[in-house]
Amino acid sequence: GEVPILVQSMATGLGEALLGFRRDPQVGPVILLAAGGTLAEVWRDRAVRMAPVTLEDAGGMIAEVRAFRALEGHRGAPRGDMAALAAAVVAMSRLAERPEVLEAEVNPLLVRAEGQGVLALDAVVRVAAMVELRGIEPLASSLRT
Repeated sequence: GEVPILVQSMATGLGEALLGFRRDPQVGPVILLAAGGTLAEVWRDRAVRMAPVTLEDAGGMIAEVRAFRALEGHRGAPRGDMAALAAAVVAMSRLAERPEVLEAEVNPLLVRAEGQGVLALDAVVRVAAMVELRGIEPLASSLRT
């Protein structure tokens, strides 16, 4: 019989982030940015904002996460693409504005060298049941930058 396989290109970067949102029943969508990868829950190095998040807000969130200081070109190392990371935070905030999207998380979000962007390596998005979605614009149209 057929055996399904998944082929993906190898990707390298300078660091990893966790980016997501949850709907808090009292305050609405809350955006989370944290040090990502396997140690995200151990370090608990994160920044949280209520949506919507602007580019300025995203820059503040990045500054709050201590782990991202290593991506600032420390001791001559390459700088991470923090502008792309900020844009990803804003995009996640826009996703949080969609009522059919209940929660989303990207971990890890690979931060590449300056000018090379960020890359989602693993993501989970939970949406409302299809019966609740009648008349809502397709999700892909709201994610375009």
